[in-house]
Amino acid sequence: MIKARIIFILFFALLMTSSVAYAMNGRDVFEKIHEVRVKCLDHRTESTMVLYDRGDGKRARTITEYGRKELPEGFKCIVVFNSPSDLKGVGFLLHAHTFADRNLWAYFPEYKRIRRIPTSSQDDSFFGSDFSYDDFSGPPDLNDYSFKILREEIIDGKSCYVIEVTPEKPRKYTKYIAWVAKNIWVMTKIEYYQEKDLYRSGSFKDIRMINGIPTPFECEMENLKTRHRTVVTIQNIIYGTNYPNELFTQRSLERGAK
Repeated sequence: MIKARIIFILFFALLMTSSVAYAMNGRDVFEKIHEVRVKCLDHRTESTMVLYDRGDGKRARTITEYGRKELPEGFKCIVVFNSPSDLKGVGFLLHAHTFADRNLWAYFPEYKRIRRIPTSSQDDSFFGSDFSYDDFSGPPDLNDYSFKILREEIIDGKSCYVIEVTPEKPRKYTKYIAWVAKNIWVMTKIEYYQEKDLYRSGSFKDIRMINGIPTPFECEMENLKTRHRTVVTIQNIIYGTNYPNELFTQRSLERGAK
């Protein structure tokens, strides 16, 4: 009788532990990430971007990014390269009417031409870096993905959910695995797969609270096939900027967001 009671207590404790551990599902976790990313939309960021080749040769760039939130769920973003001289004035413009409906453009001063970036190219390299256009395009439409919690792990001292994310529409990747820090709801690590092959991985470090928003100040992305990697380091960031719509136009893109 006592043995049966002990077994019941242990089973109940295990059941309770399991239910607490997975009180949230994968979609719930990404809803939390989404809430944080929406808070980031009104911003100005100054960053350095360093590209490392296979032999650790490097090229440094400086960029400025401006963002504006549009109600109820749209947003705009413009990114301009300040250096080196051969990239000065090159820029990227995003208009998201909703999280699912976006228009993207790139500008190249050398050709005095604005080029529309098709949605099919959103996973392409962002101006030769290991990040993609999509990495600079703000919060996604969560309805375009399915989510599954795989396990929990500790990354850089942070307890994380490990979640498998599968796109419902064709993408360059067939899935990615995200490590999401509990309570602050920001990714610390990500791995992109093409079927079973891992081809791109990223890490997000030096996470600081800026105006109550968890912000990774160092983001690294590596292409495992080419052994090329890119590190973006934030030098300065301001939230709650409320820039005017006039800043987020093709004409402004041609002027270098001036």
